[in-house]
Amino acid sequence: MMTWPNRITVLRILLLTPFLILLLNARDYPVLRYWALGVFAAMTLCDALDGHIARRWQQRTRLGTILDPLADKLVLTATVIILTSPYWLGEGGTAYHIPSWVTVTLLSKDGLILIGVVVLHFITGATDLVRPSIPGKAATAATFALVLATLLAPDLSRLAWLRTLLEWGLFGLGAAAAGLSAVASLDYIRRGSKHMAAHSGEEKV
Repeated sequence: MMTWPNRITVLRILLLTPFLILLLNARDYPVLRYWALGVFAAMTLCDALDGHIARRWQQRTRLGTILDPLADKLVLTATVIILTSPYWLGEGGTAYHIPSWVTVTLLSKDGLILIGVVVLHFITGATDLVRPSIPGKAATAATFALVLATLLAPDLSRLAWLRTLLEWGLFGLGAAAAGLSAVASLDYIRRGSKHMAAHSGEEKV
């Protein structure tokens, strides 16, 4: 069912293309980074708005439970990969980029979830295997904060007194995102194992 929350989520997915185009061209045309920030802010607002409407007016649907996390993963995965390069701002490079170890951890979690869903669906036939967990939601929030801080870092670093705090802040956000992703991965493994054990018990009966 295409409710308003689902429409807003689809809009968020559609906004990903212009956002990536703006971000990738910001190295040649610096002003485009501000446009990219504006689009990213719009996608973040859409994320908050669709969830609020779904809860406030009881418009949660099965389609929404698929589209919403899918939109998050598409936006964050593509953005994190781009921002991992120290040259995302241009040939001169920048110190303000996402460390590769953070990116690997974040992508490993998503890869683990994808593999787990495929395996569990093949074994159990279930289609609603991935439900948002508290560690997963926290990891997504920390990753959003990391992306936003990285996008803003080139401007904030112009304030000399803020540079050290900014560097430590980015490191802290990266560590938090990676740590929460690791915890979420373990939680998904635990839940997947319980699901398989329950399915095996049903087969024996």
